[in-house]
Amino acid sequence: MSHPGSTMQRPKLRWGVVSTARIGRQRFIPGVRAGTQGEVVAIASREPGRAQVVSAELGIPRAHGTYEGLLSDPEVDAVYIGLPNGMHAEWTIRAAEAGKHVLCEKPLARRAADAARMTEACRRAGVILMEAFMYRLHPQHARVQALLQQGVIGAPAFVRASFCFSMDTGRRGQGGGETNRLAGGRATVDVRLQAGLEGGALMDVGCYAVNAARYLFGAEPVEVSAQQRVDPEFGVDTAFAGLLRFPGDCLALIDGSFDAAGTQRYEIAGAAGLIQVERAYLPGDGPATVHVVTSGQQRSEEISGANQYALEADHFARSVRSGRLLPPAEDGLAQAAVVEALYRSADTGQAVRLA
Repeated sequence: MSHPGSTMQRPKLRWGVVSTARIGRQRFIPGVRAGTQGEVVAIASREPGRAQVVSAELGIPRAHGTYEGLLSDPEVDAVYIGLPNGMHAEWTIRAAEAGKHVLCEKPLARRAADAARMTEACRRAGVILMEAFMYRLHPQHARVQALLQQGVIGAPAFVRASFCFSMDTGRRGQGGGETNRLAGGRATVDVRLQAGLEGGALMDVGCYAVNAARYLFGAEPVEVSAQQRVDPEFGVDTAFAGLLRFPGDCLALIDGSFDAAGTQRYEIAGAAGLIQVERAYLPGDGPATVHVVTSGQQRSEEISGANQYALEADHFARSVRSGRLLPPAEDGLAQAAVVEALYRSADTGQAVRLA
């Protein structure tokens, strides 16, 4: 065992990837490899032969034909769960019971009760649970927090946060591989449009805006109101908008949509000015820009580029070694409570109190 000051290299966290979905193949696995703290040692699929094909393509040492097989692999320390939303609770709990640390793709859950079961299972097993909001680890948001702490815009009072894009009008085959084939024969339907797997605009993209508002205010909303547009064919929300009231009468407007071309941005305003981040959640690996408007004048700060998936994987590994989840990462429990309240408000047409 190494000690403080030791020159011995710490062993890397050994990752197993649950599912061969595109987010894992194209984002998370390359992110681990771009980082310094982990290595991908195994991948699993329920589709016969799929894990072997992907492991060969990506150079992953071991392939498992079942998720259970990966969870029982003694060479795996932690798992990345890139499954559809409706499968997060089951496989997070099963991973915890197998003694694996869990990085679960966002959002952790649609209902607070499911998130509570997941966090309790991980607590009981003594493993780390982290919700995979990778954007939180990008340095542009640390810079925003520093500006807020410096009082550059005065006391923050209002947030606008948005993540919208125009999904292909056919809404077919966009979900990427294995996850599309897990919903009982609806093989060509985008997983984000499958009600049985808890798809929808709020769950896919609007959740980023909710998370950003919570992150920027550093607090939890006390009341929410929401409206949604539900696709009659698929039965999920394809556009969602909400108003969140935070302590001190701070407000946030959030929206997410599959139906309209848009942006993935946020801004936070106070009496003395505002801060804007235009590529807030998917900035790419190149330089990012934070805009600051005060006294009617705008200045822009360039932030060094970063692979936020690599930062996420390394942050998780450091959390495992610390024995606790390190900020600014979260376990997803508080986020799930807000998501559930927003859906309840949209369904009933009434504001929902959280505190």
